[in-house]
Amino acid sequence: MTRALRMGCQACGHWNRISVNKILVEQRSPEPKVKVFIPMYKALQVSACEKCGKIIAEPKEPIRIMKKS
Repeated sequence: MTRALRMGCQACGHWNRISVNKILVEQRSPEPKVKVFIPMYKALQVSACEKCGKIIAEPKEPIRIMKKS
């Protein structure tokens, strides 16, 4: 499933749009009958920040979205 993901650059804070594929990764669970899937994203191409040029996402590294606490 192809999507456009918005990611902020860690260097300058500029918001960029990145083309990604959504994948589901299975995680082990303590109960054998329960399956747990974690949604992750895989970039389709190497993406650089539009403002500063720093590389944000690469196809070989999956991206996991987590909430800040």
